[in-house]
Amino acid sequence: MQFEIKGIRYSAHKLSAFDQLKVSRKLLPVLAALLAEFGSIQNLLPKSEPVQGADTEKASDFTRYAPVFEKLLPVVADKLAMLSEEDTNAIIFPCLAVVQRAHGKDRWVPVAQGNDLAFDDIDLFSMLQIVGRVVGDSLGNFLPAPPEKGTEGQQPQG
Repeated sequence: MQFEIKGIRYSAHKLSAFDQLKVSRKLLPVLAALLAEFGSIQNLLPKSEPVQGADTEKASDFTRYAPVFEKLLPVVADKLAMLSEEDTNAIIFPCLAVVQRAHGKDRWVPVAQGNDLAFDDIDLFSMLQIVGRVVGDSLGNFLPAPPEKGTEGQQPQG
């Protein structure tokens, strides 16, 4: 997968199956908190029509999802704050290890060397975006959406 942050191109491979397991185990408290809140945010999710009066599409999207963010961000922040440094490192370092950064036209350089970033201009927010992209790409199918209806051909339980 390739992506861009602050005008810099990055390329990331998926985490290995073992690293996916390690990272997902450390993220389970955060994911569980999100799933626990899912029922309470369903009615906050925006309908398909944009908000009237929004100047741009991005502003409209943010405005539409603001109630969801207001509900989820404190929960996520609380769970992330409770992660130990060891758990945090077990999430961040495997993710950074599979990412390379464009250097010139045809050269790619790893963004992390061991437990150190190879580039001084990668700030906290950029680092977390990189980790988020890798987690999303590698674990995106870890928690599939629940089916809306029963499996075809299967009798309802009850």
